[in-house]
Parts: sequence; structure tokens; C-alpha cells
Amino acid sequence: MMKVVDLGLERTRYAVIDETIESRWRRVTSMQHDTVAVVTPRDRITFAELELRTDALVRELRLRGSHGARPVAVDLEPTAESVPAILATLISGRPLVMIDPQLPEARRAHIMSASGAVALQSILDESAATGFRFDNALEPSSSDPAMIAFTSGTSGAPKGVVLSHSMCLNKADELAAAIDLRPDDHIGNLLPVSFGAGITALIMGLMNGVTVFCWDPRIDGVSGIDDWLIENSITTAHCAPSFLRAWSSLESDEAPDNSLGSLRVVVTYGEAVHGEDYARHRSHGFARVTYVNWLATTETGVVAYNAFPPHSELPVGVVPAGRARDGKDLQIVDVNGVPLPDGEIGEIQVVSSDLADGYHGDPDRTAARFTRLGDGVSIYRTGDRGRIDERGELQLRGRVDDAVKIRGYLVEPMEVEAHIRRIPGVADVFVAVVLENDRPEIVAYVVLTKAVMARSGAEMRRELATYLPAWMLPRHFVLLAELPRNERGKVDRPRLPTVAVRSDLPTLAGPTELMLAGIWKSILCTDSVDREDDFFELGGDSLASIEVLSRIQEKFRVRISSAQFVSASTIKDLAGVIDRSAVVKQSTPQPTVVPLKSDGSGTPLFIVNGAGAPPTALSNLSNSLTTDRPVFAAQARGFESRGLPDRSVKGAARRLIVEIKKIQPTGPYLLAGYSYGGYVALEIAAQLEQAGDDIQRVIVLDSRIPSTVVQRLAARAGVPLDASVIELAPQPQSNVRWQPTKPAVAALWVRSLFAGIMQYPPAMQWIIFLYIANQAIARHRIRPCAAPVTVIRGAYNNRGSEVWSLIATGSLEFDDIDAGHEDLIRPPYVRQTASAFDRICDRT
Repeated sequence: MMKVVDLGLERTRYAVIDETIESRWRRVTSMQHDTVAVVTPRDRITFAELELRTDALVRELRLRGSHGARPVAVDLEPTAESVPAILATLISGRPLVMIDPQLPEARRAHIMSASGAVALQSILDESAATGFRFDNALEPSSSDPAMIAFTSGTSGAPKGVVLSHSMCLNKADELAAAIDLRPDDHIGNLLPVSFGAGITALIMGLMNGVTVFCWDPRIDGVSGIDDWLIENSITTAHCAPSFLRAWSSLESDEAPDNSLGSLRVVVTYGEAVHGEDYARHRSHGFARVTYVNWLATTETGVVAYNAFPPHSELPVGVVPAGRARDGKDLQIVDVNGVPLPDGEIGEIQVVSSDLADGYHGDPDRTAARFTRLGDGVSIYRTGDRGRIDERGELQLRGRVDDAVKIRGYLVEPMEVEAHIRRIPGVADVFVAVVLENDRPEIVAYVVLTKAVMARSGAEMRRELATYLPAWMLPRHFVLLAELPRNERGKVDRPRLPTVAVRSDLPTLAGPTELMLAGIWKSILCTDSVDREDDFFELGGDSLASIEVLSRIQEKFRVRISSAQFVSASTIKDLAGVIDRSAVVKQSTPQPTVVPLKSDGSGTPLFIVNGAGAPPTALSNLSNSLTTDRPVFAAQARGFESRGLPDRSVKGAARRLIVEIKKIQPTGPYLLAGYSYGGYVALEIAAQLEQAGDDIQRVIVLDSRIPSTVVQRLAARAGVPLDASVIELAPQPQSNVRWQPTKPAVAALWVRSLFAGIMQYPPAMQWIIFLYIANQAIARHRIRPCAAPVTVIRGAYNNRGSEVWSLIATGSLEFDDIDAGHEDLIRPPYVRQTASAFDRICDRT
């Protein structure tokens, strides 16, 4: 039994509350008259005010007029003003249809048409025009429809589920019992009220006399949530797993052993939640919180839930749904509806007397999903897959329609998704299946946290390959800044980017392509490649490309440069380059300025690369540019072939000017530099200006100015700077490939002495040239640049005009991109970087 306000609530198995929402509401308001009922960041309303406004609207709704008893559609704005409209509709005997203001127009039109609803405002307008004409009031019973709740439509068109008064109350009371709702609780409803769980949390509070604090994450965001919780003494929070992840990523000064505010329970709804999600949130300062994984559907209400008290061990991977709740029996059945033994995977069915009445206006769908057994008991086929594990808990395995056979093996996207979430740096992920040559292939849409360096598809696939079989590895990785979500907070599948799929069966022609395909499969950890596949579209990155070139030299005894790889990045084209190449000695010089894009009528763009990276590192940026101009990338001398590297920024600039003038003899010059390359680009501009050449613009891409350099610049200019300006912002950790120790640093210094003379393994080569560049920056004295300068800053670059005006003495502007340093030239953020380059180059 659960009591908050003394309503005498008591439930037994298969018993349905014989009560309407109005009768419950009248009992609550008689006891909680002056208590605050609903609070939003914009307004608040007491139970007395809510009752008064609700009754006024009920009188209007019972002037049925030309609308009869049609359902009423209410626009649910994220304010307390929406609550009287919700309650009035429920009390009036007219089914409520919730309309989210953020619904696309087509979805809104579908809901209005399918439900046959009339907008509340239309009823009020007619009442105002015709005056008071009381009709016979509708007197609903507990079994009459209270609302038509439309599903999210993630697996098709939204369906209108008919919910009775008793079911709406049961859903709210089940939630109240699960979280041990108390009279002094403050409910934090962090879900849109139009979301099924959002309206349930609201009704739970209103029908138990407890204050509900509504925070719509789409309007109110996430950044202020900690302060809001503390300010309002929130005790229970109700949210989607995606919101929980964003919440956990907020910076907090609280120690992990302390608990922010009075929060005692967090309930997650709507999507699979992972133990890591709860663990990260717990470490955010919520050590005393109980986490509840709530599994419910619009058609059934709660199916199961699983609670994890403070300090309890959290599961790895997807959190089990838990055991069936009172009033619900679970069955796992095969395709023919035959029950399966525990442990076997099948479709989940729910048996209960507390289910929805079916789908509004759709008897065929109702008959297909609901089976009436008599005495009010029904079976509902959920369309979800799952199994009962050895502890008697329900384990979800995704939708029936999602499971697919790949290479003859049944693969469940939810399981693949769970493993991808284990990769450090993955903030969110959604796994889908596409058909490629009539064969299913896995696509992973991945959101990476800005706190670590972005990982390429190749890196993630290689990590997954350590514990997943080949048929479970995604063929396509699509990196996104965020997953598109609908108004319910669920992944909006139609808005996910499409992937380029093969239209023909994979083919390879000749021994070179066959051997090259073997190299790609090994490095990219994929079991199927085609001669037309592009290395970078398959998730390859600059480091992986170096490994490919190294393996080509080892296997074919030819040396292919990064420049050649950039222009021949498919198996077919690269095999052609290999076949046309003679066996060459390692000392053959390679150009330090290579074309990334050869055509275009505009001024050529010369980009100096970051330290220790080949031109292929800039291929994603070049491919994303739309500006009509040739694009060239500059790399360090000696990186790809024998040749003494430049150990100073000035020396590197002098050498590159010679190469640039071979391509473009006279100005004006359009220069850019990424990271270390920004220093070199500015020095090139200074030397060209000194020689009388014109500089169109210098674009500096996220170059970091160390604190010691800032102090030298300020001293040279005689400008005092605050310590906060001099100090460089903390940088995110990277996916470290090499951990330096004192002996390792000493060995690195020795190796750097022979850089350019000896060729080291790819990763070591990258580290050595990075070391050389850092030494060059430490010795470099930045000269003033009179040419126009644009600084593109990433998320962790706090160098503003106070510092950059000491360098750029002419025109200076900034363009900011919310992405980490490495992410700026890697998908998905490289598209934003390319757009900034396009704006800057085309404007100048």
C-alpha cells in the first residue's frame, strides 16, 4: 500500500482502481488547497489556483456545442498555464489529445486527423461567440477513455493509444509506489509533458498532492540543472537516458563522495540505459541516489523496473529491465506465440487486466496486438525482443524488427550499441542496419565527447574487434555532433544521415587489388572491401593511412607518398599507382607541398599541417571545402623520405616559400596553418611581406599560444596582462598512443637527432616530428603580422584579442567552433571547420 495524501489507496494483483481522475482530484484539492502544485522556470500555480482555473475551463468544455464529445487537443507549452487545460479536459469527460508545440506540422496534422480531435482554443472561441449554452455534462466512469496518447512513431506513423481513467491513475500510482513517493517530496519532471513518462510524472504528483517541478530539456537545456535542483530541493528526478548523459557531462566542483542537494532517486525512461550511464551520474556528485530503470509502454504502463540503491554495484552494459510488476505477467514467445523457456530470446508479451483499450480508430491493429482473455484480462504483444535471465530478470534485446542476420548470424543492434558505448570517449550511439547489395550491413551513428580526442571509424572498429566477431562489427561509422531526436527525445531515424552503400557486389581485379584489400581489411578491421571503396569513407584516418603506406612498401617494395594516397584513396586507384611504380630507394625525395585539390579558379589556399602528420590528415578538410580554388598541404621535410628536417619555424617557412613560389610565383597569397602550422603560416607571411609580396589573409586554425610565449609577447609590447589571460585553458585528455617516461623521453631525444635520416615506424615517426616541432615553438620568437588574420578557435582555446592583437597588428577576427583540437579536422566537426574556411576565403 502506498499513501502520500491519505487517499486510502490500495492495490492487489489484477485489481483496477475504480475511480475517475475527477474524483481523485477533488479529494486531493480538499486536502492540499494552498500547496504549490506545479512550478516551471517561467511560472508556478497552487492547487487552489489550479482548481479554480480548471473548473472554469471545465464549464466551457461542457458547452459541447457543435463539437459534441469529440476528443480535445491541447497544446502543451512548457508552462504551468498548460496544466489547467490538461486537467479540465480529463475531468470534462472528453478524451485528451496531447499536442507538443515542437511537433512537425505533418505529424501534428496526422494526430489531429487520426484522433478526430478539435483544438481546445477552437472550443473556447466558439463558446465566446455563442454565449453560455449548458448541455448535458458528460459523466465518465473509470473505464471510459481519459486520453488518446500517441506513440513516438519511431517505428512507423504515430498510433493513438486509448487509455482509460483507471489506467492513467494506475500508471501514476505504480510510479509513486516504486519510488516510495512521500508527502514532502519535490518531483523533478525533466521530461516534456507530452512524453508518456512526462505526463505520468505530472499526474503522479497532482493526484497525490505533491509539488511537480517541470523542466523541459528542449527549452531549458541542461547547463543549469544542478543549481535548479538544489534551489528547489528536488528529491525525485525523472528523465531520459540521453538527458542523464548530458547532465553527467556537466562540470561539477562537488567531490564524488558528496551528494548534490536533496536528490534521492533518479528514474530513467524511454530508451535503454547502461550501467555506465548511472555510474557517471553517480560520480557527478550523486553518491546517495537510488537509480531506477523504468520499462513501460504506452499500451501497458509499467512492465518492469529495476532499482539500484546507493553504493550498489551497477551492471555492465544495458541495465536489465527487472522483474514483472504486480498486476503484470511477462511471457517470452516464439514467432508462433508459443511460450519459450527461461533463457531463450523471443518476443515479449504482457498479460494484465490493466492494459490500454486498443488503438483509436484502428480495429485491425488492435486485434493484431491485443488478445482478450475474458474477465478483463488481455495479452499485449509488445514487438520487443527479450529473455528472462537466470536471476528471473527481463533482459531487453531490441525490437523484433531490428534483429537481422549478417553472414548467417543473428545480430541484435542493441548489443552492438552496448559494446560501442564501452569505448572511451563515446558519448552517445545509435546502431542501425542498411541493405548493401541486398545484404544487411551495420551502421553506427556515434557522438564523441569533446573531452577526449575524436576517434576515427577505423580506431573504433579495431577496438571492437578485440571482443566482437567480424559479423558484428559496423561497416559504416557516421560521426555526428549529436543524434537527431524527435519531440519525445527518441532517436529520429528518418533524420539520420544516409550512408553511401554499394550498388554492386564487391569485386577485386588482379593480384595487386587482392593484396591491397588484405592490407585494408587488417588495418580497418573489416571483412569486406570493394575496389571502389574509399579508405577515408571506411573510417581510415591519417595514422591508419601511414600504416597502409608502410605495409605497401613492405609488401610491394615500392614507396607511395601521402600525396599519391590522397588522390588515389580507393583500392582500384591505389592499386594502379602501385602497378605503375618502380621499386624505389627510400632516399627518393618527396615534395613538402602536395596538392589536395588541383582544380579551381580562385587564389590557391596553402595549408601548413600540424606537427608530425602527413597531408592525408587534412584530406577530410579539403574534401569538405566548397570554395572554388586549388588547395595544397605542407608537411615537414624528412617526414616521408630522407631529408634533414627544419628545426626552427623560420627555417621551415623559408623552405616552404620556395615550394609555394614554384606553384604560385606572385601574390596575393592565401595562407593557413593548423596547430603548429599556424606558427609557420604566420612566419611565411612575415617573410613574404618583408620581401614585398602581398598577403591576402592568414587563417590560423586553433594554434595554441603557450603561457611563456604570451609573457614574452606582452613584455615586447610593454602591455600588462592579467594572470587569467596569460594562463592557457586546461586542455582535454587525448586518446594517448604513447606514454612518455624519463627513459622514453631520453630515447626520443636520441631518435630525433637522426630524424629524416632514419625512417621510424609510423607512430614513432609521428611522435618524433611532434617533439621537433614543440622544440621549435619553444625557441621561436613570433613576429608581428600586418596582413589580415582570422583565428579559428576550438572549444578549449581561450586566446582572445588581448593575446592575438600582440601578433596580428592589422585586421584581426575570430571564428569559434565548439569542438576539440583534433576534432576540428575530423568528422563530424570538420564540416563546420570547412564552412568557416569557405566563408573566410570567399569573402577575401
